[in-house]
Amino acid sequence: LINLHPHLYPIAKSTSTGNYICALRRAYADDAEYQSSSSSPWPIVESAPNAPGMHLLALNSEHLMRRIACESDVQEDGEGEEIISIYNQDLGKGLLSEYGLDTRYEPGSVEELGYGLDKYVLLRVGPFPDLYAAMSRNHKARGDESSSLIAAEAANSKFVGFGSSFLAYGSLLNSYPNREEESRDAVRMCLRLPLPSIGLTLQDFKKVGVLGQLTNEDDTMEETLTKLQEMYEKIRASEEEDNQQPGGNNKTPEQRAIDEANYLLDTTALTSRDWAAIRGRLADIYASAGKEDMAAYVDPNRG
Repeated sequence: LINLHPHLYPIAKSTSTGNYICALRRAYADDAEYQSSSSSPWPIVESAPNAPGMHLLALNSEHLMRRIACESDVQEDGEGEEIISIYNQDLGKGLLSEYGLDTRYEPGSVEELGYGLDKYVLLRVGPFPDLYAAMSRNHKARGDESSSLIAAEAANSKFVGFGSSFLAYGSLLNSYPNREEESRDAVRMCLRLPLPSIGLTLQDFKKVGVLGQLTNEDDTMEETLTKLQEMYEKIRASEEEDNQQPGGNNKTPEQRAIDEANYLLDTTALTSRDWAAIRGRLADIYASAGKEDMAAYVDPNRG
């Protein structure tokens, strides 16, 4: 599966879509839980070979597994008990750093709380992009614009480093009258984050172009990606100019290597999407900054 995004580790394949459920090893992440590329929790995403990006499912595998246990508890297919039993094995032994996830799931907990499955998961397990999106939709369906937007905006801080949450927020803003400029600004934030985090399909990238007022609905995909790259390069040039100001260029060799790696990944998402072709170059970049473990991870053939 060398044509998956190089940072992805495939876990399972969907029998319905053919897409892969993967763990995402990040070389760097600007959030409180990130410590290193190996020891920090790996987000769980959906992707496919030669796809431009990925779709975020959960912040880590523990959240996802506990959610599966909760969902099994409310299903009436007779398999819930077995799934929960398998999930509970080895819990409570101090193997997980987060206490709430290191406790056994007790059957009936969702019903006992009394708020329904989705709210139980958000309150007792953790944040999930689809549940925040559902919350926003539900508020909107009730005519509560303020609560709908608050829920969508909150997702931006819950899923740090993922452009998909800003795309969802911008899409929601665009569905309300007189919010086109706010929608544009929110969606353009996607171009300041890792581009593969925008979404799984090229249509997700097209949506960024249209809502970001960078391209037209009737532009071809090639025209759309070209215009996105033009804006992306402008943003990058502006950031580099800022770094040249006094006191602005304090990046370590590791940080500069990560910037170079991100640029390679971003431009590949916008152009060839041939992830296999860049693995060697990506590994060289990480190795140049002493990140040999990351180099070996992205290029398994590295000798």
